[in-house]
Amino acid sequence: MAHPTILITGADGGLGTAVTAHLLKQGFKLVAATRDEEAEARLRKHFHQHMPHDLVSVQADLAREEDVARLMEAAEGLFGLVHLAGGYTPGERISDYSEADFDHLIALNTKPTFLLLKHTLPVLKQHGKGAIITIGAKPALHPTAGNSVYTASKSAVIALTLSAAEEGRPHQVRANCIVPAALQTPGNLSWASKEQFDTFTPLEDVAETIGYLLSDAGKGITGTVIPMYNKIPT
Repeated sequence: MAHPTILITGADGGLGTAVTAHLLKQGFKLVAATRDEEAEARLRKHFHQHMPHDLVSVQADLAREEDVARLMEAAEGLFGLVHLAGGYTPGERISDYSEADFDHLIALNTKPTFLLLKHTLPVLKQHGKGAIITIGAKPALHPTAGNSVYTASKSAVIALTLSAAEEGRPHQVRANCIVPAALQTPGNLSWASKEQFDTFTPLEDVAETIGYLLSDAGKGITGTVIPMYNKIPT
């Protein structure tokens, strides 16, 4: 029997590497959207033994609908979407953001989520089963005076995911959003003190949660927002 196929974004990143390793261990076949040749090279460095039989890389700009449509063509037997890709641009006051900053963050976080859901949800509904997991951000649940446009872009990710959960509910398609504060990525290790880093959420915790939500054990969970802050207070 063919293994279920998961479309994953951000697989070459700090969190993505941990999630990819965990899902391959669970026996999923992964179709990974990579931004460019460098991203594909990072993926190959970590998972060359799985490529291309268990892990297929497809270069795609997730803010372009034609690229997302092409990505879908490679995801035969699609069972789920794990959307990890996104980005952050720092800002304080709303007036600090330029119009270009706004467009950049929407194109980085909101538009890819919309396009991926637009193209995956009909397929999963037709199959009569499936799971979608996206990644939000703590400020979307606990807004502050700073980072307003980033917060807005990630709030939209949560709203789109919850809408997908309701649309998918009659078809046994579930959708949930994991919301971290800060993660124990190599990038964050480069600037955080040991004391700070210890408060961040371990990557393996997020990977295991995603694996659970994709599994039969998680089939009753949909329409949820799951904060994963570890030791960082709300």
